[in-house]
Amino acid sequence: MPVFISYRHPDRLDAFVINERLKLEGINTCLELLDPEARQTTDDICSLLNNNINACTHMITVLGQSGVEDWWVPFGLGSATQLNRRLAFYQCEGTLPSYLERWPTLSRREHIDLFVSAYHDEQTFRRAISKDAAQANRNNAEFFHTDLKARLRRGF
Repeated sequence: MPVFISYRHPDRLDAFVINERLKLEGINTCLELLDPEARQTTDDICSLLNNNINACTHMITVLGQSGVEDWWVPFGLGSATQLNRRLAFYQCEGTLPSYLERWPTLSRREHIDLFVSAYHDEQTFRRAISKDAAQANRNNAEFFHTDLKARLRRGF
Protein backbone atom coordinates (compact mmCIF):
# COMPACT_ATOMS: atom_id res chain seq x y z
CA MET A 1 0.00 0.00 0.00
CA PRO A 2 2.27 2.81 -1.20
CA VAL A 3 1.76 6.45 -0.22
CA PHE A 4 1.86 9.11 -2.94
CA ILE A 5 3.35 12.38 -1.65
CA SER A 6 2.86 15.40 -3.91
CA TYR A 7 4.42 18.80 -3.35
CA ARG A 8 5.56 22.07 -4.93
CA HIS A 9 9.20 23.10 -5.00
CA PRO A 10 8.92 25.64 -2.11
CA ASP A 11 7.50 22.86 0.12
CA ARG A 12 10.14 20.24 -0.69
CA LEU A 13 11.73 20.14 2.77
CA ASP A 14 8.45 19.15 4.40
CA ALA A 15 7.79 16.61 1.63
CA PHE A 16 11.24 15.07 2.10
CA VAL A 17 10.76 14.85 5.88
CA ILE A 18 7.41 13.08 5.42
CA ASN A 19 8.92 10.75 2.83
CA GLU A 20 11.84 9.78 5.07
CA ARG A 21 9.61 9.29 8.11
CA LEU A 22 7.32 6.92 6.19
CA LYS A 23 10.29 5.02 4.78
CA LEU A 24 11.66 4.54 8.32
CA GLU A 25 8.37 2.83 9.14
CA GLY A 26 8.72 0.48 6.17
CA ILE A 27 6.05 2.25 4.12
CA ASN A 28 6.61 2.44 0.37
CA THR A 29 6.33 5.95 -1.00
CA CYS A 30 6.25 7.81 -4.26
CA LEU A 31 7.49 11.39 -3.90
CA GLU A 32 6.46 13.58 -6.82
CA LEU A 33 7.07 17.24 -7.61
CA LEU A 34 4.00 18.89 -9.15
CA ASP A 35 4.89 22.44 -10.00
CA PRO A 36 4.24 24.51 -13.13
CA GLU A 37 7.25 26.63 -12.15
CA ALA A 38 9.40 23.52 -12.64
CA ARG A 39 8.47 23.61 -16.33
CA GLN A 40 5.84 20.92 -15.99
CA THR A 41 2.94 21.34 -18.37
CA THR A 42 -0.68 20.72 -17.49
CA ASP A 43 -0.45 17.40 -19.35
CA ASP A 44 2.66 16.45 -17.37
CA ILE A 45 0.96 17.17 -14.06
CA CYS A 46 -2.24 15.35 -15.08
CA SER A 47 -0.26 12.28 -16.11
CA LEU A 48 1.80 12.27 -12.92
CA LEU A 49 -1.30 12.63 -10.77
CA ASN A 50 -3.29 9.94 -12.55
CA ASN A 51 -0.43 7.44 -12.69
CA ASN A 52 0.50 7.88 -9.05
CA ILE A 53 -3.05 7.90 -7.72
CA ASN A 54 -3.71 4.66 -9.60
CA ALA A 55 -0.52 3.06 -8.24
CA CYS A 56 -0.93 4.14 -4.60
CA THR A 57 -3.51 3.59 -1.89
CA HIS A 58 -2.81 6.70 0.16
CA MET A 59 -2.02 10.27 -0.78
CA ILE A 60 -0.50 13.14 1.17
CA THR A 61 -0.54 16.51 -0.54
CA VAL A 62 1.97 18.96 0.94
CA LEU A 63 0.55 22.47 0.73
CA GLY A 64 2.26 25.74 1.48
CA GLN A 65 0.51 29.05 1.01
CA SER A 66 1.78 29.33 -2.55
CA GLY A 67 0.28 25.98 -3.57
CA VAL A 68 -3.16 26.19 -1.99
CA GLU A 69 -4.75 27.74 -5.07
CA ASP A 70 -3.14 25.43 -7.64
CA TRP A 71 -5.64 23.78 -9.98
CA TRP A 72 -4.11 20.36 -9.50
CA VAL A 73 -5.09 20.19 -5.81
CA PRO A 74 -8.85 19.78 -6.42
CA PHE A 75 -8.11 17.74 -9.58
CA GLY A 76 -6.03 15.23 -7.61
CA LEU A 77 -8.51 15.29 -4.75
CA GLY A 78 -11.36 14.38 -7.09
CA SER A 79 -9.40 11.61 -8.78
CA ALA A 80 -8.24 10.13 -5.48
CA THR A 81 -11.71 10.34 -3.93
CA GLN A 82 -13.29 8.61 -6.89
CA LEU A 83 -10.82 5.73 -6.46
CA ASN A 84 -11.39 5.60 -2.65
CA ARG A 85 -7.82 6.53 -1.82
CA ARG A 86 -6.93 7.55 1.70
CA LEU A 87 -6.14 11.27 1.70
CA ALA A 88 -4.43 13.73 3.97
CA PHE A 89 -3.03 17.21 3.54
CA TYR A 90 0.13 18.50 5.14
CA GLN A 91 -0.26 22.22 5.75
CA CYS A 92 3.13 23.94 5.79
CA GLU A 93 1.87 27.46 6.36
CA GLY A 94 -1.18 29.67 6.03
CA THR A 95 -4.74 28.41 5.96
CA LEU A 96 -6.34 25.85 3.72
CA PRO A 97 -9.55 26.49 1.78
CA SER A 98 -12.69 25.35 3.58
CA TYR A 99 -13.45 22.65 0.99
CA LEU A 100 -10.40 20.72 2.24
CA GLU A 101 -11.74 20.49 5.81
CA ARG A 102 -13.47 17.21 4.99
CA TRP A 103 -10.11 15.41 4.94
CA PRO A 104 -7.46 15.12 7.66
CA THR A 105 -4.94 17.95 7.80
CA LEU A 106 -1.50 17.35 9.24
CA SER A 107 0.31 20.51 10.30
CA ARG A 108 3.13 19.38 12.59
CA ARG A 109 5.74 16.68 12.32
CA GLU A 110 4.10 14.83 15.23
CA HIS A 111 1.03 14.45 13.02
CA ILE A 112 3.04 12.30 10.64
CA ASP A 113 3.29 9.73 13.45
CA LEU A 114 -0.51 9.71 13.71
CA PHE A 115 -0.78 9.11 9.95
CA VAL A 116 1.71 6.23 10.27
CA SER A 117 -0.30 4.74 13.12
CA ALA A 118 -3.57 4.96 11.16
CA TYR A 119 -1.82 3.45 8.12
CA HIS A 120 -0.53 0.48 10.14
CA ASP A 121 -3.93 -0.01 11.82
CA GLU A 122 -5.47 -0.29 8.39
CA GLN A 123 -3.06 -3.13 7.64
CA THR A 124 -3.67 -4.82 10.97
CA PHE A 125 -7.45 -4.74 10.66
CA ARG A 126 -7.40 -5.66 6.96
CA ARG A 127 -9.11 -2.54 5.67
CA ALA A 128 -6.90 -2.39 2.57
CA ILE A 129 -8.27 -1.62 -0.88
CA SER A 130 -9.85 -4.58 -2.63
CA LYS A 131 -10.49 -4.72 -6.37
CA ASP A 132 -13.88 -6.41 -5.97
CA ALA A 133 -15.42 -4.46 -3.10
CA ALA A 134 -16.33 -0.90 -4.10
CA GLN A 135 -18.67 -0.24 -1.15
CA ALA A 136 -16.22 -1.69 1.36
CA ASN A 137 -13.44 0.43 -0.16
CA ARG A 138 -15.57 3.56 0.22
CA ASN A 139 -16.43 2.67 3.82
CA ASN A 140 -12.82 1.87 4.68
CA ALA A 141 -11.57 5.11 3.16
CA GLU A 142 -14.18 7.05 5.11
CA PHE A 143 -13.18 5.20 8.28
CA PHE A 144 -9.51 6.07 7.68
CA HIS A 145 -10.33 9.77 7.26
CA THR A 146 -12.62 9.88 10.31
CA ASP A 147 -10.16 7.94 12.46
CA LEU A 148 -7.17 10.08 11.48
CA LYS A 149 -9.10 13.31 12.07
CA ALA A 150 -10.06 12.05 15.54
CA ARG A 151 -6.42 11.16 16.31
CA LEU A 152 -5.35 14.64 15.20
CA ARG A 153 -7.96 16.28 17.46
CA ARG A 154 -6.92 14.15 20.44
CA GLY A 155 -3.21 14.36 19.72
CA PHE A 156 -2.70 10.58 19.91
